[in-house]
Amino acid sequence: MPTNKLTLLVLILITSFSQPVWAKTNNKSELTVEADESLEWFEKEKYYLAKGNVILKKDGVILKANTVKADYVLQNGENILKKIIAKDKVVLTKENTKATGQYITYNLNDKIAKISGTFQTFSSPSGYVESTKNIIFDDVNNKAEAEGNVKIILSNKTIIYADNVKANFEPTNKSLKKAIAKGNVIIENKAKDRTSKADFGVYNANDEIIRLTGNVVIINQKSKLSGSKGVTNLRTGISNIVGDKKNKKRVKGTFSPVKKQKKGD
Repeated sequence: MPTNKLTLLVLILITSFSQPVWAKTNNKSELTVEADESLEWFEKEKYYLAKGNVILKKDGVILKANTVKADYVLQNGENILKKIIAKDKVVLTKENTKATGQYITYNLNDKIAKISGTFQTFSSPSGYVESTKNIIFDDVNNKAEAEGNVKIILSNKTIIYADNVKANFEPTNKSLKKAIAKGNVIIENKAKDRTSKADFGVYNANDEIIRLTGNVVIINQKSKLSGSKGVTNLRTGISNIVGDKKNKKRVKGTFSPVKKQKKGD
């Protein structure tokens, strides 16, 4: 099939339905698609299939991939999209957010996107997220969850590592509001030579404070603090450690002076 964005086939599909959902441009809520290789309609199975540098647009969402499948249901004589599945070199964008991965499913009813594969990313104005298992974003409730060697880079250059991270975003600009990290949590700020480790961590963007619990270790340059609970203020750089009286766990700390560099070093 010629590489002409399949204009002829698109026109055929438009005239096939009284209310088409595939390839209509005069309404932002309608689905539009472009593809280099093929665009197929499986009427019996109720899905569309596009291949080759596919570009799909609906409700302000732009989806790019090499293969895109769109499932629909027939309601009151109309074809209503139900789910979109994209494979290979997938990029999903909406306003100032962006997700990439090998495999994405997007449910149009609840507007939940799941990105999975060996490596996927999600970025917003407040930071960047990557994982080796999956990232799920709930566009209605402004929530996200990442699993598998999760790495988060905040706008202040702080890096958070964990096995699992759940995050809440502001509804207007999709900036990060709160993040909860579980399992092998590491908070790192290379510019200030500061590292914190714990089993569990909670970050609040409004005060830029990270609250840590479970086997907490805070390393600030060459000083080291350990205890059951810890608090790190990213604005001031001050870290506090708290013991556990109930389990008779005391606070421990080692402090080493920072050597001044000699002239010429």
